[in-house]
Amino acid sequence: MTGKDMEKMKDKLEQEGKRIEGVIKTMKENRTADQEQDYPTEISNYDNHPADLGTEVYMVGMNNALMVHQEWLLKEIQDALERIKKGTYGTCEICGNDILYERLEAIPYARLCMKCEEEKGYKPEIARNMRPNGDTGDTGTGVMSLSLNRLEDNEYEGMDILNDVLKYGSSDTPQDMGGYHDYKDFYTNKVDMQGVVDKMDNISDRKYRKQAED
Repeated sequence: MTGKDMEKMKDKLEQEGKRIEGVIKTMKENRTADQEQDYPTEISNYDNHPADLGTEVYMVGMNNALMVHQEWLLKEIQDALERIKKGTYGTCEICGNDILYERLEAIPYARLCMKCEEEKGYKPEIARNMRPNGDTGDTGTGVMSLSLNRLEDNEYEGMDILNDVLKYGSSDTPQDMGGYHDYKDFYTNKVDMQGVVDKMDNISDRKYRKQAED
């Protein structure tokens, strides 16, 4: 890369950095107002179904994600400008080869060459575990098909941990835990109606299949 090309990339990074700083400043100035607008105005959400707050929660989460993304871009640009000062800009951080100028024109803060980026990018074993419930991720290649065969019903998950903790550290009474009439079966999960709107919601897929077979 020539000195002229390096100056061109430096100017491009500085301009993009200033633009993103302006975006972040505007987002921070409007952030409180936006979240107050998106956040539910109910005095209490105790008697509301979680689905009723879906739009509000989504909007707040989306705004936060956009802010995090802009801050990440600014950090990458600042790091790229630092690499220009050190004389390491345009060199792949993994293999040490030069990054194609065409790639730097498209992504001026790129740290890796195309080959290293592709090799480190997609890891099936990680992607399988990061898929949300219900998303098979099947692209027709069969790479993600193993996720359909994983039995997760018996895993000790976050809700199980929470229920165990609540047995020893909650001030709830039977009237707060739908389905309980006294303390006899309280916190034994004998009557587990938390988060259940209709009785059908409490029927697991395994129980349904067993009933269908019978």
